[in-house]
Amino acid sequence: MCDSTRFRPLRLCALLVLALLVVGSFATAHADNCDINTEPHWDNNITSGWTAQAQTFEAPSQACNVLSEWEFELAGRTSPGQVTFNIYQWGANGPVGNPLYSQTLDWGTVAQMYDVNNINLQLTPGQLYGADIDLQGYSGPSVYFNGNKNGYQYDGWWYMSSTGWEDLPYNQYFMANFTGVPEPGSLLLLGTSLLGAAGVLRRKIRL
Repeated sequence: MCDSTRFRPLRLCALLVLALLVVGSFATAHADNCDINTEPHWDNNITSGWTAQAQTFEAPSQACNVLSEWEFELAGRTSPGQVTFNIYQWGANGPVGNPLYSQTLDWGTVAQMYDVNNINLQLTPGQLYGADIDLQGYSGPSVYFNGNKNGYQYDGWWYMSSTGWEDLPYNQYFMANFTGVPEPGSLLLLGTSLLGAAGVLRRKIRL
């Protein structure tokens, strides 16, 4: 799309293409480590007898500190109902304070994968959080989980009214995606690289 018959549009177009390539490469590298996925490790375990289940987690890094999506699966229930998905700060005994994010979802009588997206919740790296699936009093077969805990280092927690929250060495069957704004130092480095590359290209075009 660059007009090779005119020098100035060619130079501007070449600089624009170079900038897009560098930014695209930076974004791709940035996104590579921004997800958690325990789904490949599922060993056919399904929660039963509990009325809530939560997965503790941390933001993967300073550059991946905005939770954008959380996916989980529920078994079908005996009659249609609802489930509430929450994100809490998490402490030694369970959730702390009010939910930072909450969404109520319809829950039917057949197994269903839920993809909660557009969460856009900024997290503090190093702070523990919990993705809570509140079954709203239902205690039949419900949340899929991994008894082998091969997929992620942080524990799942289970809840019933008679015992409260219990920390167990299992993982929720889940996938989480994170995004984030690059740190100021990274942006400065990217800008400096672009300026340097533009200078080199300008000198080559003048030759």
